[in-house]
Amino acid sequence: MRRLVIALLLAPALASALASAAPAPKPDHVAAPPPDKRHVNDKAKAIDIKPALDKLDVFKDDVGNYYVSPRPDAMSYDDAEAWVFYGDGKAMYQQRIIGGSQQSDRHFEWYVWSPRAKGMQAALLQLDPKGQLVQCRNKDDGKRKLTQLTADEAATFLKRATFLPPLWTRQSHVLLRDDDGVYYFVDELREELGGNGYRVFVGPKGAMKEIPMTNVATDSAGEIFATKAGQLKLVAGSDGKATWIKGGKKTELTRLEPLENRYLIYRELGIYGSLGAICDDL
Repeated sequence: MRRLVIALLLAPALASALASAAPAPKPDHVAAPPPDKRHVNDKAKAIDIKPALDKLDVFKDDVGNYYVSPRPDAMSYDDAEAWVFYGDGKAMYQQRIIGGSQQSDRHFEWYVWSPRAKGMQAALLQLDPKGQLVQCRNKDDGKRKLTQLTADEAATFLKRATFLPPLWTRQSHVLLRDDDGVYYFVDELREELGGNGYRVFVGPKGAMKEIPMTNVATDSAGEIFATKAGQLKLVAGSDGKATWIKGGKKTELTRLEPLENRYLIYRELGIYGSLGAICDDL
């Protein structure tokens, strides 16, 4: 009987101790939007953000761009990266997250695919309560301060904006240049959209033009991109020769690493318009 009384007396204290030692509840699981696997000619379908509607914060910069990211306490890090968007407030495009971190459950740092972030591997979206910013240059003057919308402003914004998969659906395939500064560039569809779909561009920086293709041959020996203006021949292997053949004349080309020249490709060559990516306007 005495043991029972002791147990009853200790029960409230034990329960209290166990409650204080219990782990904090985990953030809600929010399923990621379905992957974008549409045909290249299909119109992108809007993403339903209702599952995450009450878990998102909205920020803006002083030039009219908007940024959406989950609150750090609203969902897990793995879930959160699928809900980062950027746009003009009307069309908001899902961002391709390269990396990131979450510090003390207080804020996110996102490293975002952004080939126009000059001198950086990726754009930085920093959402620290002490100061939000986006960085597009590897210098202090490449930072833009962000302002967070109030809860009511964010709710209105999220209901009015259209949320879409990543705008840009292509990737670099090969970049070459001759000794006179004429560039030869081939891009293709991203893998999630099936790959291939090659296009050839030729010309000097800022004045390149797409050349209609007549045939593509890809095998173990290399690649041949035949166009109405000439033939681009690539021998297999990273050190293989690259040649532009036009009217029987062969011009030897120098291969350039696309990753190391992404700013050249996505900005200076003048091929592409909007990418729907952070730092797009710089």
